Amino acid sequence: MIMDRISLRLLHAFLMLLLHLNPALGFISGVGDANVRCIERERQALLEFKKGLVDDYDKLSSWGNQDQKKNCCKWKGVHCSKHTGHVLELDLRGDSEKTQPLRGKFSSSLLELHHLSSLDLSYNDFNMSQIPKFLGSFNNLNHLYLLEAEFGGTIPYELGNLSHLESIDLSANNFNNVANLQWLSHLSSLKELVLNSINLSEAYDWADVVNRLPYLTSLSLSSCDLPPIAPSTHTHFNYSKSLTTVALSDNHQNSSIFGWLLNFNTSLVEINLTSNQLKGSIPDALGKMNSLESLNFDKNQLEGSIPKSFGNICTLSLLSLSNNKLSGQLVGFINILSGCAKDSLEILDLSLNQITGSLPDFSTFSSLKQIYVGTNNITGTVPEGIGKFHQLEVFDVSNNSMHGVVTEVHLSNLSNLWFLDLSLNSLALQLNKDWVPPFQLRVIYLSSCKLGPRFPSWLQTQWNISILDISDTGISDKIPKWFFDLPSTLQYLDMSDNRLEGLLHLFVFPPKMTVLSIAKNRFSGTASSVCKIRGGILNFLDLSDNLLSGHLPNCFMHLRKLLILNLAGNNFTGKIPSSFGSLSQLHTLNLRNNNFSGELPLPLKNCSLLKFVDLGNNKFSGSVPAWIGECLPLLNILILRSNKFGESIPLNLCWLKYLRILDLSVKNISGTIPQCFNNFTAMAQKGDLFSGIIGSNYTDSYVFDYDDTQEFVNDATVIMKGRELEYGKYLGLLKIINLASNKLTGKVPSEISSLLELVVLNISRNKLIGEIPQMIGQLKQLQSLDMSRNQFSNEIPSSMSELHFLSDLDLSYNNLSGKIPSGTQLQSFDAVDFTGNWALCGPPLPNKCPGEETPNQSDQPTDHDGNEDNEKDGDEFEKWFFAAAGFGFFIGFWGICGPLLFKSSWRGAYFLFLDDMKDWLYATKLAMCMKRLRWKFKKQG
Repeated sequence: MIMDRISLRLLHAFLMLLLHLNPALGFISGVGDANVRCIERERQALLEFKKGLVDDYDKLSSWGNQDQKKNCCKWKGVHCSKHTGHVLELDLRGDSEKTQPLRGKFSSSLLELHHLSSLDLSYNDFNMSQIPKFLGSFNNLNHLYLLEAEFGGTIPYELGNLSHLESIDLSANNFNNVANLQWLSHLSSLKELVLNSINLSEAYDWADVVNRLPYLTSLSLSSCDLPPIAPSTHTHFNYSKSLTTVALSDNHQNSSIFGWLLNFNTSLVEINLTSNQLKGSIPDALGKMNSLESLNFDKNQLEGSIPKSFGNICTLSLLSLSNNKLSGQLVGFINILSGCAKDSLEILDLSLNQITGSLPDFSTFSSLKQIYVGTNNITGTVPEGIGKFHQLEVFDVSNNSMHGVVTEVHLSNLSNLWFLDLSLNSLALQLNKDWVPPFQLRVIYLSSCKLGPRFPSWLQTQWNISILDISDTGISDKIPKWFFDLPSTLQYLDMSDNRLEGLLHLFVFPPKMTVLSIAKNRFSGTASSVCKIRGGILNFLDLSDNLLSGHLPNCFMHLRKLLILNLAGNNFTGKIPSSFGSLSQLHTLNLRNNNFSGELPLPLKNCSLLKFVDLGNNKFSGSVPAWIGECLPLLNILILRSNKFGESIPLNLCWLKYLRILDLSVKNISGTIPQCFNNFTAMAQKGDLFSGIIGSNYTDSYVFDYDDTQEFVNDATVIMKGRELEYGKYLGLLKIINLASNKLTGKVPSEISSLLELVVLNISRNKLIGEIPQMIGQLKQLQSLDMSRNQFSNEIPSSMSELHFLSDLDLSYNNLSGKIPSGTQLQSFDAVDFTGNWALCGPPLPNKCPGEETPNQSDQPTDHDGNEDNEKDGDEFEKWFFAAAGFGFFIGFWGICGPLLFKSSWRGAYFLFLDDMKDWLYATKLAMCMKRLRWKFKKQG
């Protein structure tokens, strides 16, 4: 018995020993999750959570009930404790490209995961549902990531119960406007706070809340519409000494933010205030931040120079002040930074300011790797000393006024260079044809530099190129054979505006190609090589103004992400391929000056995002499609000039409320001008100076944003007085209706007078009748008006004399009658502009109106009182007097007023000056009255 008891005790002790040693053995052996099974109730909770999700891509295929899948610790995204088997982390983060998101509901079954410390559901789709309040019950949660997960509603206040939370990211969701952030102040353990791209415009307490987080190290509230910080937040708190990173870009912060930042001057390492409303000079006190490594104040309105104290920040690695109003000599900026900062500074960006002078000597900056001074007023040459910077990676001096020659001496030691931008200067690259560069460039911008006439052979050695711009570089050569096999890394290629020759169909375009422009060259052959672009990511294709010919291949279904297609100025023939209908993202379609024929294919109506369509000078036939108005609602520009379209103008075009330019001068259109043209509301609203006619939010530019910015500018031709003028960057200012040279009948609808911002109206060479609209004088912005060669009758409306900006006018060959309205405006035009109207009279026509003839002097009565001689003396005096007065009037009037008559821009400016003077006098008088009132109240007080 005693032995049995001893044996039982030993067995019990042995079992207890095994029980305690098992986790340790597992830890020591490293088997971890492989031998630990998850807790059953937690496994069931995960399966229940899965039921609420739609998994289109089988991302959770490993989650199941089969025997081999019962251990949830082996499921994708599930991480368990190696000791206990409890689920500690759930990582179901989707693809940031949003191509493989989970969808559905957030099940409360996860509450069974009592030991959960990290939850990441970012980049999924929870269908605008609210973040569940029960998340506040996860007492052990340290990390919560719900970035861009399509949550909506309000942020639950219960999240403030997560007292152990160290990091939280709720960025880029669709929450309602957040009134306050008080729930954050309870997260006493929080170290990282990220709420980017959330509307916090009403969260005036944001800085107070941040001040209450004692362990916060990283703060990121970018693109939040964040209100300016209140000065009162600078005092009341014992500020954290742990805050190292502040990212508040793209908000409404003004210069008062500097005072708040200075409270963290001993801890801050990184500050990003890009795209705010910082004005004035940069405070010298910022130079006291002796731990600062990165300072980014891009895209503000800062003035002056860099504070002298910045040269003493010995830890400063990045200083970015691009796109401000900084001014002064570049050498002065460099001298300021020549303290201990010169030994740590790696990136210096002073681009897009008003800085002058020449490039200084950077030789003392031993750590400098990236130099950006583009778009300033830098002059002089590139110093040869730049070649000593073997550590230099980026060199950007673009868009300045530099000149001179760049040789191998400048480049031979730059073995680490990968970004070179010398574009938009007067620089010439004179490099030996056998020269082999020591670098492998990824980005090359040489636009407007002198590279030619031969094709630069050194490019053959650059096999890592991602962006290559050699546009307008004076190359007049055949494309070498080695160039036809482009590097597989190439994404952006611009060789436009040269005199390059070659067969386009020999090109092999890499699959990563995003931008391709070979416009304004002499490339020939067909466009069949377009079919070889199979990557499916091409955004921009410009083959315009070459010698290309033949039919277009029907393979555009491979280019579904195309935004801009410009094939103008070639000799393409045949019909538009039906595969154009696959270009559902297309914004610009330019096919003008070719020989396309046939009707517009119906699949084109699938291109519902089109904003710019120019099909002018082709041989298209049929009627103007009604579906243009129905299916292309964003259209800004529609040019169908010089084709073979017939029938009437479809009323559906009036649905195009964003239309700015309508050109239907196509020779065969009949019927009447629709009365609904007043629905072109964009023609009644003031325009902006845009750089093309495409882009988001109906603006007129599309930007390709790589390491640098390149803009595409649409252009269109406008007919004024028989002259064809081309507009590019100013195209957005024009509002045009051109219906010339058709067979239109009936009256001009009076509704056209409501298009108050119309700049050009051409309805010449039709069969229009009736009166000119009486209210045409409302079109104050009109610069060109051509109503010639119609059958208009009756008098010219008097309101036409109020068109002060009118510089081109043609009313010839109608049936107009009566006196040309008096005033300085209409009399400034030539008589030929009114000729062919037999009953029209008055200046500038030579024929006077009835009742205005000068009486004959022989018919004057004599003085019966015998005073004829005295009257002759008086007449003689009057002749001399009026001759002198007339001469004085001639000199005074034509010296001062004459230019106003014949120079439309002066005339418009003069009348605008009078309006401004009136406003100034009114404002001045008002200011004086207010000043008197304030003085009176002050005296009474």
